Amino acid sequence: MTYKKIAQIAHVSPSTVCKALSGSKEVSAELTKEIIRIAEEIGYFEQKRKRKNEYAKSDMINIALICPEIISVFYSGIITSLKKEIEQRDGLASVYVYDFDKKKLDKIVEQITVRNAADGIVLLSADYPKRHQSIPVVCLYEGELMHDSVFCDAKAYMSDMVAYLKESGHTDIAFVGEPKTEGKLKAFKTVMQTMQLPCPPENIYVINERFEQIGYQAVEQMMKRKTLPTAVICAYDEVALAMIHSFTRYGVRIPEQVSIMGINDIPMAAYAQIPLSTVCVFKKEQAAIAINMLYDKIFENAHITQHISIAHRLIVRSSTGTVPRKE
Repeated sequence: MTYKKIAQIAHVSPSTVCKALSGSKEVSAELTKEIIRIAEEIGYFEQKRKRKNEYAKSDMINIALICPEIISVFYSGIITSLKKEIEQRDGLASVYVYDFDKKKLDKIVEQITVRNAADGIVLLSADYPKRHQSIPVVCLYEGELMHDSVFCDAKAYMSDMVAYLKESGHTDIAFVGEPKTEGKLKAFKTVMQTMQLPCPPENIYVINERFEQIGYQAVEQMMKRKTLPTAVICAYDEVALAMIHSFTRYGVRIPEQVSIMGINDIPMAAYAQIPLSTVCVFKKEQAAIAINMLYDKIFENAHITQHISIAHRLIVRSSTGTVPRKE
């Protein structure tokens, strides 16, 4: 597939195609985008990638790891596990951060495609551009995706968390998260309804902050209420650890007065002053499965789309207990 064929379809000269696919500023952004679209549709990049693999099978395979942020312990942990899996196969990992900006993500994917900068992509998000893609992709995310995916089922682990709290006598259970954890909130509401537990709006705290600040602000809001919920499920561990710290400063005993749970089982969860009950989502195992799937796509040209849900493990520690007695 040559520049000439793309030029004929785009009604431009082959030199314009060459400039557009090399990122030249001489070609407008709009025309460049159209030329890239045509090139993708007629299979130019896919053929280019196959020729590269056939010509240099002994070369180091380059995998692009695209994540929304690396400040998060959860994301940095998965990136580290993915990198190890790739390097164990004598591959090279390149990390791209798109800061939860879909336009930036589109640009990253476009540049990787045009420059043939990677043999495969692992995306830690569901925000992947919904268009034809010549490079094999695996997403580490749960959702209705057009690409292969590996994930830990939010509804499944939320069911175990709520069931554990219910068995411990809790019915007044709150959820604390942020706008980016909407999927976990949806799972929480569904499970609460299924288990016939009340889920009033005042027990839902969606804080427009990140990490520890969410926990601190949620406690500030809860302390203004006449009564506290007997248990809280947090969208991730950093939020839960901050809530424990903040509640303790107010003299609220954990778990005697409020039980608190997190999600992800980050390293510090087990070593906090009050060890945190949480859910292990097996980041290392997700990484291994994802890289295996991606290498099958690259070397075996596998065409079947797979969505693999892996198991989770509920970890009960000192931050949760039975429902407090009414004094």
